[in-house]
Amino acid sequence: MLSRKIKIFSDMWGEVGETPLMVPSISSRSNIKIKETIYFLRDSDFSGPILVSAYDVKYIKKFPNMSFSDLVFLDSGGYEVARDMDVSEIGLYKPESHEWNRDTHKTAIKKMSSSKPIVLISYDHPTERHSIREQITNAESLFRRRKKYVKEILLKSERIKHNIDINHVLENVESLDQFNIIGITEKELGSSILERMLNIAKLRIGMDDAGIEKPIHIFGGLDPITTPLYSFSGADIFDGLSWLRFIFDNGDTLYIDSYGPKKFGIQERLEKIWKISMSTNNSMFARLQINLVKFQLTNDFSIFGENAEFFKRSCEDFESQLRGV
Repeated sequence: MLSRKIKIFSDMWGEVGETPLMVPSISSRSNIKIKETIYFLRDSDFSGPILVSAYDVKYIKKFPNMSFSDLVFLDSGGYEVARDMDVSEIGLYKPESHEWNRDTHKTAIKKMSSSKPIVLISYDHPTERHSIREQITNAESLFRRRKKYVKEILLKSERIKHNIDINHVLENVESLDQFNIIGITEKELGSSILERMLNIAKLRIGMDDAGIEKPIHIFGGLDPITTPLYSFSGADIFDGLSWLRFIFDNGDTLYIDSYGPKKFGIQERLEKIWKISMSTNNSMFARLQINLVKFQLTNDFSIFGENAEFFKRSCEDFESQLRGV
């Protein structure tokens, strides 16, 4: 296993956290009322990390102050602009998109309000593609005068509808040391979970060989199954929207509209079921984070309960394939 705890630092704030880190996400790609959801979390004494989109900060009027969260990830905005949706995005819808470019991104950064550390994620647009070297240069330019932020570079595939080439990333690995966090989208890592795990491991090993101990952030990899698998592979930070669409129960991911009434009763209002599910899902993230830390110390798969044998077999397959990478 390649997972272990890595501290997150910024130039201004010093240490702002340590991994593994579970980051619930909020986005206009999900059919929710964003401000009401944020206010519910705030009033529920939620204080953990959270991810919001720069796109939503820009276009939602009076976007809430996020100071209740200990660490806010300000996402790149590219996901909300994307037109394509795949079959795994059940429960998402695509609203009509507004203009999105580097200038609107910078406007969103200025509009974002929080007294706590903010992880600023580099700009992204789904129709723009650049070489890894150009992506690094563009991120350098964005962060040059923004010293107060935790700096995260989001690395994307150099070609539309292709997976990211980790070899090209490793050709520029020394340049990654200037950033606090290295981000990659789950779907661009490969067409199978095993392929994604191997690419995460390849990146982690390459960074270790270069002496770069920075967290790897997987965008879209937050659920009871893929999060541990990506963690075993060497990733550290995980975010996603699934906590808004599903109920996590005993290691399973279940559709909220059908399983919710079964779990909480048909007499409960659907809005109440949804709010209860958000709270219980967040509790699951806290438990999963503890379990991953325990696993790093013990390598004892029984920590994961009913999923223990699945994780053990998956890791055996992963490690056998990793030897040939």
